[in-house]
Amino acid sequence: MQIALVADLHGNWPATQALERDLSRRKVDQIYCLGDIVGKGPSSDRTFDWAVAHCDLILGGNWDYGVGYKQFALDNLYWEQLGEERLSYLRNLPLEKTLTLSGRRIRLFHGRPMMNTLLFVQHDMALIDPFFTDCNGFRCDVVGYADTHRQAMRTLNPGIFFNCGSVGNALGNPMCCYTILEGDEHDPAAALDIRFISIPYDREQAVRDALVGTQVHRIESYIIEVQTGIYSR
Repeated sequence: MQIALVADLHGNWPATQALERDLSRRKVDQIYCLGDIVGKGPSSDRTFDWAVAHCDLILGGNWDYGVGYKQFALDNLYWEQLGEERLSYLRNLPLEKTLTLSGRRIRLFHGRPMMNTLLFVQHDMALIDPFFTDCNGFRCDVVGYADTHRQAMRTLNPGIFFNCGSVGNALGNPMCCYTILEGDEHDPAAALDIRFISIPYDREQAVRDALVGTQVHRIESYIIEVQTGIYSR
């Protein structure tokens, strides 16, 4: 079974279109979205609709809840773009998902708000270890999350800790980035594969889209990040 883990679409429509083409070619079995389908970029309505239409699961991220609950007045353009029905959907997204694949218990979530402070894969193990226990108190073998916008994986004494990367706002490697989990639903002795995928997309079109949507708050930072992969906020 192949599960694509996508996240942080962030209103980047050209990157999301590239993702769709790649997923179609690979013919994955399911698509799980680990949050932040809106915000930052100019096409949040399109990336929201794509995620709802194509993903078997969508988890909530800090931008999803922030926009959905209208927490920040400067995000008012997203409220108008999305409309109340979509905002209500964002407010009701679940926080996490736990599944078993190839005998490994795997916990998935976005990052914030599950994390009070955003942690990178390289952070101290003592800070990471608590996230290997899910909301029901079960210890997990693998933890996958999003939010940092950087693909990375680390093996720790508790197990494997990885970040799936960002579709629309990747840092370090400014491509469309996501992850594929592959394993067996029934055989605990089967191999578990975690594959990082990065594909090019039309970043020039993403910049043109952003320039048209100049009313988006801090759109200049988003453009710099799309062009360079360097965080600018």
